[in-house]
Amino acid sequence: VSAARHSESITRFLDCQNEKSMAGKAVKAVRWIYAITGVIALLAGIALLFAPAKTLVFLTTVLGLYFVITAAIRLFTAIFEPLLPTGWRVTSIISNLLIILGGVIILRNQAFSTATLTTMVVVVAGFGWIVEGVMSILESELSANRALAILSGALSIIAGMFVFIYPLWSAKMLVIFSGAALLVFGVTLIVRAIQFGKLVH
Repeated sequence: VSAARHSESITRFLDCQNEKSMAGKAVKAVRWIYAITGVIALLAGIALLFAPAKTLVFLTTVLGLYFVITAAIRLFTAIFEPLLPTGWRVTSIISNLLIILGGVIILRNQAFSTATLTTMVVVVAGFGWIVEGVMSILESELSANRALAILSGALSIIAGMFVFIYPLWSAKMLVIFSGAALLVFGVTLIVRAIQFGKLVH
């Protein structure tokens, strides 16, 4: 009986140690994820703030390569996959060829593509603000504070119209804001990684 109890005690002790070991590994994994993501965000924010043109060209190049590589993989699959229906095969081949063409155009015209993509992002943001503002005003009757909802909607519409009127200036402000946001986000994640380890230990 004593031997059985002793064996059970050892088993519980080993299980407890395994749980602690697994918890320690999970903590380290989370800390590393926080730290790596924070450093990447921090570097991206610094790059956007101090070298915005080169950074945007680099991001555009990455986007073009991403389009070409992923579309080429899907194109290969569409051509050589034996079980793919004919309609899906033709559609996939055509669409992926167009995506590859778009990626090549982006890579061959990086400066133009960067300006175009930045402007498109700004225009989409402006359009979204206008739609959000209109919806906020239309739904103001359902809000607990109707005046605040109307004011918020009006400001959103004005911001969207401002973006349409001054797209280039808005694009510059968007880059600065994105860089600052990434900078703060990166620092926050790094601090969180450090604090997370201290709290656990």
